[in-house]
Amino acid sequence: MKPEHRQYVKDNMLLFTQSRSYTPEELKMMFEILADVTNTPQKVTRCGRCIETTKKQILFHYGRI
Repeated sequence: MKPEHRQYVKDNMLLFTQSRSYTPEELKMMFEILADVTNTPQKVTRCGRCIETTKKQILFHYGRI
């Protein structure tokens, strides 16, 4: 995970721990971070299940480093 992504997760922890609506910018950043940690390109989507999975994967990688 890049340092700037790690800082974003740290500064915006509520985005990853609460269920709420997300702005297009927040979604773009979440999927950009996911693409970075999984090394696979990710398409931005508003699918609830996809977003929950994304949040869990980001938090998993955040805690690993």
